[in-house]
Amino acid sequence: MAPQSAWRSNDIVAYYALRDVADVATAAVLRLAAGGAISRDKAVAEVSVIRHELFDVDAFDRSTLDTLIDRLAHRIAEFSGPRP
Repeated sequence: MAPQSAWRSNDIVAYYALRDVADVATAAVLRLAAGGAISRDKAVAEVSVIRHELFDVDAFDRSTLDTLIDRLAHRIAEFSGPRP
């Protein structure tokens, strides 16, 4: 009998969803910097945080994945909202 993976198919889907949300959040931050709404240094710092969270997450911890997806989705909404 072949060993069973610890991954469940829906965990993989959740992790890919997290990667997609992280990419969208990164793009939103970079658009803000390109448009002059935030400084380049602030954009680099924000993108760095997003990437570290993505790479540091335990992909087997579904609760943490879901929490990070929700938090990044909220950040995307903040980045996409009206700027002062």
